[in-house]
Amino acid sequence: MLSAHKATYTNNQSQTVKMAADLESSKKQYNTFAPIYLSVDQLPASKVETELVLTALGDCTGLHILDLGGGTGLHAREAVQFANAAQVDVVDISREMLINGSQSLSKEFPEQASKIRWFEADLSKSLDEQPVPCLDGTSKLRTEEGYDIVMANWLFDHATSYEALKGMYANVARYLKPHGGRFVNVRVFNLRAKFITNGNGKYGAYFRDIERIEGEPGYKYGCGMQLDPTGKAEPFYFGASSMDETLELRDGEEGGLGRQLGLSQFWVVPPEESKTVKGDEEYWREFVEEPNLRVVVARKE
Repeated sequence: MLSAHKATYTNNQSQTVKMAADLESSKKQYNTFAPIYLSVDQLPASKVETELVLTALGDCTGLHILDLGGGTGLHAREAVQFANAAQVDVVDISREMLINGSQSLSKEFPEQASKIRWFEADLSKSLDEQPVPCLDGTSKLRTEEGYDIVMANWLFDHATSYEALKGMYANVARYLKPHGGRFVNVRVFNLRAKFITNGNGKYGAYFRDIERIEGEPGYKYGCGMQLDPTGKAEPFYFGASSMDETLELRDGEEGGLGRQLGLSQFWVVPPEESKTVKGDEEYWREFVEEPNLRVVVARKE
């Protein structure tokens, strides 16, 4: 019995060390390219993503939104500017991403700056059990009131283990208001769509070096993004990882993480609802037939 307990402790300790290393790696890579990340919204795929997210958000007049893994606040801005959200709290592991987002917003859209707050935290762990400092030095998350909408766009595609994914999902459920609070999540759906694995990235991004994560039910891979429309400049490249549960939309099934945490009414925003896609159906045909991403929506019971 003692030896079994020791083995369990050793495994848990090893998992903790691995997650800490992954955390530092993720933080470092995003701190590095924070200054250029705002340009991502110019990619063709990003424009479609924006339209699908806005469809998922609907009218947010008077609503408070928590944006987990929100980085430089691209979707937070959209929620305020186009969906009329009352306030958005962005939480991210990269302080540099938050700083760049905050400074850019204050410069370009000063009238919206007061509606977005910026918090730093590790989202694979409970937000209730760690410091969550705000860039303004004083603001706090809506711990008691909760949020009408919780966004977690691309967050799950940085879960390097199933335990990390569980921690991320737990934060979604913890801060989402019960009885109808809405969950909005952009995620990788198909790692091997032809248009995104052929090396040139038809819609501005591509995957490469896809392989299983040893000892985990998921994949790790590299993602490249070409921000130069001429294709002459080198794309920036970063590591990502996704668990089978979210890739296969199993979290919305009976027994899935989302269901376990009290989420229901899962649905996917059809890619053909995008105005951009409707405007050039032939160009976007591959994306519609074999989408590499999904915008998933659910409700908290």
